[in-house]
Amino acid sequence: MIKYILGIECPICNKQLDNKIICNTCLKQIKFIPEKNHIASSNNFYFNKFYTLLEFNKTLKKIIHLYKFENKRKISLVLSEIIQTRYDLDFFKEYDFIVPIPLHDKKFKKRGFNQTIKILEQFIDQEHIFTDILKVKNTKQQSLLNSREERKANLKNIFEIPKSKIPIIKDKKILLFDDIFTTGATLNAIAKPFFYSLAKEVNVLTIGVSW
Repeated sequence: MIKYILGIECPICNKQLDNKIICNTCLKQIKFIPEKNHIASSNNFYFNKFYTLLEFNKTLKKIIHLYKFENKRKISLVLSEIIQTRYDLDFFKEYDFIVPIPLHDKKFKKRGFNQTIKILEQFIDQEHIFTDILKVKNTKQQSLLNSREERKANLKNIFEIPKSKIPIIKDKKILLFDDIFTTGATLNAIAKPFFYSLAKEVNVLTIGVSW
């Protein structure tokens, strides 16, 4: 157990590490989506485009689980490096604000950190990270719901932008950031208040995609 805490072993396969967070063997099991399929138009969404990098295979699923639910916060360094292999800072500078997915206060207290903010903080200036959107209801975990209809109902009108912040959104280009794109229900719910605050454009970036 002490070896695991000190990071001597890979948290995915338990192979001995040499100054790494995840071993190269496990990292090679991560599969990038070809860039030609990387941008797609979104129908019936409040956002315009979505960008994603990786297939949500068994290895990525384990990495995300360890990061979010087992408090392996150093994995944020790995995930930020993966993002930067495809998107340099010029890509992010096209946007006025990068928006990490917010957590309800109860979930934040339980987890102790916001996983999307921690990733962005590795390479995005704090002034460009917009954290004022609020999750006003503590919902069920989306992955535990079976149908698209249940996911939509679970997220109906749960995100709000404070009235004092709405004027700074108008005519701005917004990039929402999350770990995994599944049905898009969570991201659509977050995009909605930006859409109605008259943002110039709302796009989405996720680390992985599962559909």
